[in-house]
Amino acid sequence: MTASHTQPNWRKTKLGDYFRIKHGYAFKGEFFSDEGPYVLLTPGNFQVDGGIKLKGEREKYYTGDFPKEFLLKRGDFLIVMTDLTQNAPILGSPALIKEDDKFLHNQRLGKIVELNESEMDRMFLYYLFNTTSVRAQIKASATGATVRHTAPDRIYAVKVEVPSLSIQRRIASILSAYDDLIENNARRIKILEEMARLIYREWFVEFRAPGVKLRKATPEEKKVTGKDVFPVGWELKRLGDMCTIVMGQSPKSEFYNEKGEGLPFHQGVTDFGDRFPANRVYCTVENRIAETGDVLFSVRAPVGRINIANKKIVIGRGLCAIRSKTGSQTFVFQQLKEQFQEEDTMGGGTIFKSVTKEDMHGIKAVSPTPDVIVQFEEIVSPIFKELEVLTEKCGILRRTRDLLLPKLVSGEVEKLSIG
Repeated sequence: MTASHTQPNWRKTKLGDYFRIKHGYAFKGEFFSDEGPYVLLTPGNFQVDGGIKLKGEREKYYTGDFPKEFLLKRGDFLIVMTDLTQNAPILGSPALIKEDDKFLHNQRLGKIVELNESEMDRMFLYYLFNTTSVRAQIKASATGATVRHTAPDRIYAVKVEVPSLSIQRRIASILSAYDDLIENNARRIKILEEMARLIYREWFVEFRAPGVKLRKATPEEKKVTGKDVFPVGWELKRLGDMCTIVMGQSPKSEFYNEKGEGLPFHQGVTDFGDRFPANRVYCTVENRIAETGDVLFSVRAPVGRINIANKKIVIGRGLCAIRSKTGSQTFVFQQLKEQFQEEDTMGGGTIFKSVTKEDMHGIKAVSPTPDVIVQFEEIVSPIFKELEVLTEKCGILRRTRDLLLPKLVSGEVEKLSIG
């Protein structure tokens, strides 16, 4: 059903009737840094369903001079012009900047300028860029074998159907309400994650757990922890002695499907989320299994990226599943998150692009006394449960929004109070 059938006042037009696109600046590689005054935004900072997502310690910063017109302001509207993957899932993905003087506009991103706001609402345009129709047209316009590029003229040619400005604003307000709820939950998730991280660091990095007494560290303890002291009664152990580790193995591709047949299958980190993976591919052969609650650990570049299995899944050769032998899964998760803050490094910063079963079993980690771990689990496990609930709520809100989005923006939904 087309918009013209359900909403006769919607008009067929093209995106180029409403705005121009300004290319970003070619920032010089010699000034890229792991820290600095400005975050250099890349396509990797964009989410598939729109918006900016920072990557924590893995941001790219810029320390050199540049034309100040490429320093972004609150409200600036960007879209992805280049995608580094063949499937190009984020090509055309939009984002609205929410902070002044923090982000830089580089050449792989386009900035919407000269927007005719008397005919096109900014938020309605944002949601237009998130529709399947618009994204498919942008993707089809892209060229390049490995890296996919589009261009302003090709985006101007994208066909859309647009209602009156008042209806645009009502539609945008409905969809924005979902995004506001998602953002509020995301903020709560970050606060809870930071609480768990700080408790772990206080107890097991700074050795300030309740009742801990310290002694002089052995050379090996000092090498692993970086501390001159070590808690009395605690040990250093191999991860393989503390946990059951299941290395992934990939079944033949003939057993894969996207119909939901069998168990979810994860080859690597492609569908990793902030905390839990999104299940897209399934497998009808149950070979190497991660159980609910297992830590999913990437053993191929990027080594050390971590998620939690929120249901039973099949794991491929890019992952391993890690399960505490004593049931202290919350402790193990935080321990691995702390140890692998920087991806692709193990053992004092040594660079690894892949790790073996022996490498995983041999990882040295602090093993506290059982009573301390029990106390930690009692405090942090409820935080983990709340994180799971909030993450599921975000998922439900996203799915509902994504179901409404095409129906609202195409005019298919006739009887909502939008006109």
